[in-house]
Amino acid sequence: MAHKTEVKDRFRTRLAAADARSTGFRQKLLEDGTRALQPVIEVLHLMSEVLNEEHNAHGSIVGAEPSIDTDNFVILCAKLRGVDCEQKIKIKYGPELGGKNYISISGLHQRYNERLVPGSSASAHIGRVIGSDIHLDEHRGADLAEVIRDVIEDFYVAQIEQRSHFPIAA
Repeated sequence: MAHKTEVKDRFRTRLAAADARSTGFRQKLLEDGTRALQPVIEVLHLMSEVLNEEHNAHGSIVGAEPSIDTDNFVILCAKLRGVDCEQKIKIKYGPELGGKNYISISGLHQRYNERLVPGSSASAHIGRVIGSDIHLDEHRGADLAEVIRDVIEDFYVAQIEQRSHFPIAA
């Protein structure tokens, strides 16, 4: 049998190599996911800037930075925080069974889903609905960003309009 130090050294070397491969894979995945989600990230940051302006008391947007979860998906979980309510939009980027990358979205309402995947006969490059999630081709980030922009505008404007329907007590 080999010396204990040889066994330990070989094991340390293999562990270090596996860590390096994993770190490299995760870094590349994060770069690819950030690139694919860049239009969405930009919209979230722009809308957040407006909400962070002085004298604006309509809420905030948090969670606009992508990260990698334990299942090796790039995730972005945007939380639209209003005065009285909150809406979460969860976006995942990663490999589908079969190896192709896609963007998965949950937390949108049906009318926004329809804009991304119109009708039930949508082809695979347009997208598809799986349960309550929508799966889009990784190159549809700009389309998703437009829908996310409308979701954000509608969310905050609806809160303002809802509050204006209640008379102020004197």
